[in-house]
Amino acid sequence: MKYCPVCKIEYADSAEFCKKCEAYLLEKEDIRKKIKTDPKRLLLVCLYTGGFILFVMLLYFLLFSLLK
Repeated sequence: MKYCPVCKIEYADSAEFCKKCEAYLLEKEDIRKKIKTDPKRLLLVCLYTGGFILFVMLLYFLLFSLLK
């Protein structure tokens, strides 16, 4: 399946140009094929994000407890 990048209209595989704007047609790829999920990387990102949030909360608590 091909589609027009300008009009976003889908065409058959045999078409080469858009009938509306005459742009070259592109191959329509399945987006799910391009997305690769890595569970280990996702876990590390979550852990680092949580650790950073805890670190900022600790600094906030220490700074305001020392100022009082």
